[in-house]
Amino acid sequence: MFLSLVFIVSIALTVFYLSVTEHRELYARYVEGELDALTENMASDLVGVINHPNQFFELKAYLLSLDPYDHVIGAAVYDKSWELIDEYVGHARVRDTSMAPVDFIQWQERRTGVWQDGGHLVAVKLIGDPGLVLGYLVVVNDYEGPLEFSTRNLTIRVLPPALLSIVVLMLFFYIMGNRWLSPLTRLSEFARRVQRTKDYSLKIPISGHYEVSSLTSDINNMMDAIRQESEINQEYVGLLEERREEMEYLANYDSLTGLVNRQYFITQLEHVLKNEQGSGVGYAVMFVDLDGFKVVNDSLGHEVGDQLLVEVAQRLKSYVPENDIVSRHGGDEFLILVNDCGQPDCLKELANCIVNGLTQKFLIQSWEVRISASVGIATASENCTDLRELIRNADVAMYNAKSAGKARFSFFTDDMLKDYQRRVDIANAIEYALEHNEFSVHYQAKVTPDGVPVGAEALVRWRSEQLGFVSPAEFIPIAEQSGKITEITQWVINRVCLDVRDAIPRVKRAIPVSINLSASDLKKYHLVGFIKGAFIKYGIPPGLVEFEVTEHSYLDNLDMANRFFAEISAMGCEVALDDFGTGYSSLSYLTKIPIDVIKIDKQFVDNIGASERDDALVLTIVEMGRRLGMELCAEGVETAEQLKFLSDNGCRIIQGYLFSKPLPLPEFLEYLQQVEQKLSNEA
Repeated sequence: MFLSLVFIVSIALTVFYLSVTEHRELYARYVEGELDALTENMASDLVGVINHPNQFFELKAYLLSLDPYDHVIGAAVYDKSWELIDEYVGHARVRDTSMAPVDFIQWQERRTGVWQDGGHLVAVKLIGDPGLVLGYLVVVNDYEGPLEFSTRNLTIRVLPPALLSIVVLMLFFYIMGNRWLSPLTRLSEFARRVQRTKDYSLKIPISGHYEVSSLTSDINNMMDAIRQESEINQEYVGLLEERREEMEYLANYDSLTGLVNRQYFITQLEHVLKNEQGSGVGYAVMFVDLDGFKVVNDSLGHEVGDQLLVEVAQRLKSYVPENDIVSRHGGDEFLILVNDCGQPDCLKELANCIVNGLTQKFLIQSWEVRISASVGIATASENCTDLRELIRNADVAMYNAKSAGKARFSFFTDDMLKDYQRRVDIANAIEYALEHNEFSVHYQAKVTPDGVPVGAEALVRWRSEQLGFVSPAEFIPIAEQSGKITEITQWVINRVCLDVRDAIPRVKRAIPVSINLSASDLKKYHLVGFIKGAFIKYGIPPGLVEFEVTEHSYLDNLDMANRFFAEISAMGCEVALDDFGTGYSSLSYLTKIPIDVIKIDKQFVDNIGASERDDALVLTIVEMGRRLGMELCAEGVETAEQLKFLSDNGCRIIQGYLFSKPLPLPEFLEYLQQVEQKLSNEA
């Protein structure tokens, strides 16, 4: 509507402008024509006047005939030499005294005709014939004044009706526009209502014609689509909110036990250390580790193990106060943040409750499961601001409790850090020891009851440049925990293969050498390939290298161990089960595993002769091995009485200090040569 009105007004103003312009042009032509005709007639009449004897009066009287013409400024008559004869002042000059007079005395225009000069219209006419010029007539009319007056009159007559017409047209457009645009107005109000209420189920009745009704229908369809999308988005938002809550839960809680996880526990502990330090409120961290959980997990399955963890978590939550935090640290380890319990007796009472409570049996899927727990306790001192140090101290105290016999608790002391630091130093020094050949291999002979060598066991020794001599009983468990035991095993395999290759020419009869494998080694698929490669590299004949594994290591993952030793046996190597009877296995496993030799553990050998029951136990092991077709090897034989008992009852392989202690390779070869020389002399 606005554009239409602007367009119409623009056209009206253009027409008005063109009309005024045309009017001025027409008026100018009219005035010029009128002046031209007037002066032409006067020039004709002046021929008789100039020739009249009474020229002066006749000329005056004739010029006064210009009085009826209001726009004449002045007139003048010249002779043929342009000498002024007479002049006349018109009414236009008389009415407007501010108008500049015409200087007819200094008149310089010599051309005839009608033309405009500034705001004047000038007419110059020849009096007489061109061949006989009697004089000249000059008439000057006011041109701008009458033209402007005529233009104003035209504007006054035309502009008010035009403006009135425009106003009427505007009112007509306004009325008709409101009528035509009312459906669009309703659509606009509808859009604002939807924007205000956010109610996408609203609809607007279809009205109007053509495009408006089509637009209304399209808007209703769009509202349906928006409503559907809004409902879908609300569902998505609900799902996202649920996922956010789930992610937040997973970020802070353990999905199995429902306890807070390690990260959340550390955050809370950091908050306590930062905000409550110096408040006088005592707080401590308890590190709880389950004893025997791995046995349950491996023997009864992971499902029972997971349910056991859930039951343990519930018991722990029931033992600690509500304001304390129980967290699953990982695996079978739990952390407890104890608040407002600064007295040692309070911590002892809580720790004792946890140890005794977790010792009680658990009923899981018709199984009666029994475990125990070792608890380490570290209290926060005024200077303790490192939360990881506090957790480490509790961990160190827990290992101290586990080393002391399990199923107990222990408070952290500074002395425990020495053992902890010792373990850290050993773990860090293993890589250096492997790179700088600090490890060595000693060999302990396996002999017949008559002392004839039939084999040897390779035992790794470590003399560290920084730590001095480190016992295998100390560094092997640490290497297993730090994941470096397989690197040591590979070093031993290479060392033994090299020694076997170099030692073969020095003795008359080659004997097989046994290498010990850990539970971690059996889980390394690449180790079999490494052994094959070492045999090829050093040219080791089949049967010159054997492998020993403890009962616990073998049964830690029976299926994987069976596959491992099936490939080892296919290479021509025998397999010995070490420490038999000290683990937790069922005897039925002996019928399912590819074992060639059973080694009787030293603790059974030490008890020979102590009682009839102890002797009967050794005899049972010997008889069982014989009936299963397995060779028997007794280790740790140190007395002649032990040797005689074992020999009389059919044990054919003896290992112990009675014959030889573990020796470096040169001394071991010398020992073998001495035995061979002695046997030769006896023969």
